[in-house]
Amino acid sequence: MLHLIDQVHLRGERALRDEKVFRHLRRPRLRGPADRSLLPGGRGLKPGPDVGAGAPLAAEENAAEKERRAMENTALAIDRTFSSDKLLQAFKDQVSMDFTDEGLRIQVQDKAAQVLFDSGSASLKPYTLSILKEIAQELGKLPNRVVIGGHTDSVQYPSQAYTNWELSAERANAARRVLQASGLKPGQIQRVTGYADSVPLEGKAPGDPQNRRISIIVLSEATVKQETESRKSKGEAPKSGNVPAPKSK
Repeated sequence: MLHLIDQVHLRGERALRDEKVFRHLRRPRLRGPADRSLLPGGRGLKPGPDVGAGAPLAAEENAAEKERRAMENTALAIDRTFSSDKLLQAFKDQVSMDFTDEGLRIQVQDKAAQVLFDSGSASLKPYTLSILKEIAQELGKLPNRVVIGGHTDSVQYPSQAYTNWELSAERANAARRVLQASGLKPGQIQRVTGYADSVPLEGKAPGDPQNRRISIIVLSEATVKQETESRKSKGEAPKSGNVPAPKSK
């Protein structure tokens, strides 16, 4: 009887934690007027293209709702992993997740005693490899494309021959290699970008060390379509990554 009571209590605690994560994800932390929620209910995802009235619109809305639920479930799975694994628990507060108008955003941040990279280099710390591997295993289950970004603080190098632009790009590529080797499907990465200190965390000064991070955005299908249409309207050739999103296995 005591064993059954313990199991019920454990399930109750897990359900409560999952609900807290859902509430957190439904309150996107966005920057500036351009990032405001564009879906009814403040979901934070872009609406799909105008498909007219009637059944096509309903089908598009159902697909978007299904996609949102899949992303939320992925976020929950990542949260559970970092909550239950004794080795990963120490890094849980370095991983944040929310929705932007592009999709699900996952950010892995520096911490004073647990930096992601060796100082001034793109060499990943062993525990950073573990963090990225766990995230990759879950993201690889989704059909959505992924954008990887490298970010630094505003502390500059003495020499202009190598700057935070190069460093952030190399760090983003280092993360890409780990994610691809650990679970992302071939063709799932949409692009890799080094942002230097141009996109600080909300409420943080550019020089704050917490700005040193890797961002991973799981793009909604609507975002991918809008980016493709934008390139077409500008007469740009499709990028090599712009092929139909890979199917989940």
